[in-house]
Amino acid sequence: MGEKRTSLYLTLISAGGAVLIGIEQLGLDARSLLWTAALFLLMLLVVGLVTFQRLIERRTRATEYLRAINRVHRYFVDLDPSLKPYFYWPACDDVPSFGGNGGAFMGLRDVIAVLNSLFVGCLVVVIVIILWPGLGYTAAISLAVVAIAIAWFAHARYERRNCCQAATKAGKYVRFPKDEGD
Repeated sequence: MGEKRTSLYLTLISAGGAVLIGIEQLGLDARSLLWTAALFLLMLLVVGLVTFQRLIERRTRATEYLRAINRVHRYFVDLDPSLKPYFYWPACDDVPSFGGNGGAFMGLRDVIAVLNSLFVGCLVVVIVIILWPGLGYTAAISLAVVAIAIAWFAHARYERRNCCQAATKAGKYVRFPKDEGD
């Protein structure tokens, strides 16, 4: 489901960008398209945020399913310990972690977070140009860079918070924690 949602999101980006470029090719004044661009960027941001949330939820559910499978593994290992080497995951129900492997860039969520952050930056540029046309592009781009960084860190913090909440909730149900020797 995450790939379909991401595909839809990327299709909206491409189609909307093509429409804006097509309209601009008609020879209209670029300033007249700013409100259209702002609304388009806002719509993309909303769809992107929903997509990001759904991808986080998908990862949480996938981790819960893997932990449930590990619990079944534990059942069989308890019945016959010679089966242990044949299971890919350890026979415990507190692995894998909800937080992932801890890498800086871990998948679709991060692609969506980057795109959302860029759209926030573009939206800041458009809004600055609309509201304060005399401010100049350098100031607008500087504000956009700050907004991009803030949006990226907000996405990361939101994701980390959701992972911690899921881990805390799932911790109540752990019956077979990982042994130190595993």
